[in-house]
Amino acid sequence: MTVGSTHRQNRETMLKTNDTRSAAFDYVARGWAVMPLKPQSKDPHFELVRNAYKGATYDLSLIEHWFDYDPNTNIGIACITSGLVVIDIDYRNGGRLDKSWAKTFTVQTGNGLHLYYTADQSCEFRGTLDTGIDVKWKGYVVAAPSVHPNLSTYDVIMDIDPVALPSDIAERIAR
Repeated sequence: MTVGSTHRQNRETMLKTNDTRSAAFDYVARGWAVMPLKPQSKDPHFELVRNAYKGATYDLSLIEHWFDYDPNTNIGIACITSGLVVIDIDYRNGGRLDKSWAKTFTVQTGNGLHLYYTADQSCEFRGTLDTGIDVKWKGYVVAAPSVHPNLSTYDVIMDIDPVALPSDIAERIAR
């Protein structure tokens, strides 16, 4: 068994068990900085991290400490630190998925979708793409398999590596 297949098998196990601790380790393995969020919340877990997304880390021992302290911790991913731009489609507010957008790492949220794209950290983006579609770039996003405040879970529905932010979207959100 190769290292890649072991990682893939571990990821499949994590997705099946909704183990937030394992998911945090998987995100770090992808090169994404994670941060603790309060259980069943989108808010930073300030008992564990003082500077919200600026306190996101790749330090596995620190992440282990978070889950030892509070096993129900949700997790977030610091977007800019991780080289990501996340398109946040909120159906409740009128957001709609454009079928022409490139397939990428996708998470189903409590009210819509998060589409993860890679982007140069030196780029700057506006916070809105369209009605019901926000751009998460400078802050963080709640990561799967965290529990949404409405008690649904964030679920990875397309587990592929994020692709580069499509140029048509980049042009529409560039500052």
